[in-house]
Parts: sequence; structure tokens; C-alpha cells
Amino acid sequence: MSYSLLSWGANSHGQLGQGTESEECVLPREVDLSKCSLEPQKIKKIVGGAGHTLILDDHGRVYSCGWNNKGQVGFPVKENIPFFQELSEKLRNKVIVDIVCGWDCSAALTTEGTLLLWGSNYFGQLGIDPNNLQWIHESFELVSDRKIRGISMGLRHTVAITEDHAILVAGAGTKGQLGIDCLNNKGSINAAYTFKEVPTLRNIESVSCGQYHTIAVAKDGNLYAFGDNKHGQLGLNTDICRKTFVPLKLSDFQIKLPINVHSGWSHVIVLNDSHIFGWGRNTYGQLGITKLNEFTWKATRIENLPRIQQVSAGSEHNVALTEDGKILCWGWNEHGNCGNGHTKDVKFPEQLHLPYAYTGILIGSGAAHSFAVIKNIS
Repeated sequence: MSYSLLSWGANSHGQLGQGTESEECVLPREVDLSKCSLEPQKIKKIVGGAGHTLILDDHGRVYSCGWNNKGQVGFPVKENIPFFQELSEKLRNKVIVDIVCGWDCSAALTTEGTLLLWGSNYFGQLGIDPNNLQWIHESFELVSDRKIRGISMGLRHTVAITEDHAILVAGAGTKGQLGIDCLNNKGSINAAYTFKEVPTLRNIESVSCGQYHTIAVAKDGNLYAFGDNKHGQLGLNTDICRKTFVPLKLSDFQIKLPINVHSGWSHVIVLNDSHIFGWGRNTYGQLGITKLNEFTWKATRIENLPRIQQVSAGSEHNVALTEDGKILCWGWNEHGNCGNGHTKDVKFPEQLHLPYAYTGILIGSGAAHSFAVIKNIS
């Protein structure tokens, strides 16, 4: 049996790692890994931004490809990187345990609890005043007296979880996505150019950042949401709350731990007890709801699905892996992000079909592109 890494969807910047740039790839295609040491069966996590991709393997090494106009791939800014390459230099002697992407920035967490950041800093999302640094391709370490144990990035903001389960935020805060009021000397809402603690949140286990919102999961299983709620992505009634700068508890959504939360731009997907729940924007079918629901801000379970092992949210589409190794895709499909051979949106999870028998091992996604590690069993 052989293992392969597959990719599909938008590829205008080489983010699929296939060695070429194209508007779209509507069917899964094997990724050429001959130019690096990455082995498909060793892949631990795959994440993507607008046009770049990061991969973490079980040795703690990071590989990247795609759009590099602001150094987000981690190499000097010259041109896009169409093949996966190992990120060396400052990452070479580090053991990485987690990776995340923003729209055009990246971050990695080491086993020692240090946070490394690189890419765009136009909105202070790397925790530095953009007047002093607009972008950087070399990763630098966040200077903090506390170890970091978790990380998430949105369009223009970053949230880190400390070892004592507090959260630190940086970047754009115009819609409340930082959970704090950031005022400049003119009294208008601006941004946090250094990482600041959200004083009202404690005992946070995980966080998930969307385009302009953040969801935090506490150790007791409660969810807290802040930021933009135009589409109900906070899980709060849109008639009552259009946005909030203060974290609010989602009292209507009570489920048992563990809770695995993934944010798209304006929708949220939750994996819990092998079931998928969702809320927020459903314009492209990203919630996978077959019947019309005018209250899309209310958490709704996707019915008639097999048991789910893993889920990943792109900007407006989703990829899921079932417990028996099948891969499902649904939502926005303009660039073939759902891998079904066309570009019509997919309203309910559809199985990814390949011309041979396979078992899915792991999945991942970027804004409009998707990945899967499979084992060929034919």
C-alpha cells in the first residue's frame, strides 16, 4: 500500500504544491514531493492561507509553498514557491508542534512553548507596530514571559493561548475580533500592535479565528464569541447583536468536551462526539443544511452523516474525514475547492471520488484550496 498527498482547488499562486500555477484544479491531483524530504505518511497537519500552504510532519519539521509576496511562505520575497520546500533557517533547530496561517501570514508553535511568526504585519497581526515592520520572511520569536500552548490566525488578527489558559490578541480590532476595545489617541477603534491579554477570559482551552470574529472554548466546555456577527457567525441572534467587542458566552449551545471548533470567514463548524454542528453564513451551503433555516445563527447539526474523525474549514468551504476513511467536501466551490470536477457550490457534504480505492488518513484546507493524505488500497 502506498501513501499520497492530494490537492485541489485554487492554484493561482502555486498553493497546491503541484509545481504549476493555474486558476483552478477541479479534481484531486497528487502532489509532487520529489523536491523535498516530506513523506505523505508522516504528515501531521496541513493548513493554508489565501494563497499559501504549510505542512507539519511528525518530526516537527515545516514545509511550505505558494504565494510569497509578503514572506508568508518563509522564503525571501522574489516569486511564488510552486513546490513544497522545508522551512529551514530559524526553524531548523526547533521542534514544531503546531502551525497556522492567516490570510498572508504564518505562525508556528514549538515544543518549548515559544511562538514563531512571519509574513504580513500590515495590521499588527504579528504583534509589532506596522510602522516599524510591514512584513518579514524570516520567522521571529514572540518575546513573552509566558509559554504559549495554542494559536489561531484570522484575516488580520492573531490569538494565542498561554500556558495558564489566558489569551493574548494582536492585529486588527475594528469589528471586535480581539475581544478588547483598542482606542487610539483620537478615541477611534484601531488595533493592537503588541499582544494584549483579554482580561475577561480565563481557563481557555482552544481558540478559532475567522475573518472578523473569534471563538474561544473554555476548559468547562463553555464557548465565548466576539467580533462581527453580521451572518450569525458568533452563534448569537443577529437581530440583537450585530457585533461585540466583549466576549459573550453562547448559552444556547451546550455540548460535552472535547469540542473541536473551526472557523471559516463567516461560518463556524464544530466537531463533537463524531458529529458536525454549524452556524453562521450559509450562502454557499457551507453549513451543509439540507432544509432552509432562517436562524442560521443557531447551532444546527448536519444530519445523515457517517461518524466524522476530522474536519477543516476553508474561507467558505469545508473538508471532512469520516471514521471509515472517506473524504467529504461541501460549500463554496468556485475554484473547484470541493474536488468534484465542477465549480458549482455544494449544498450538502459529498464524498470525494477517486479513480481507485483509497482510505483517507488526514485532510486540510486553505481559503479556497484543499488537501488530503490517502492510502491507496487498490
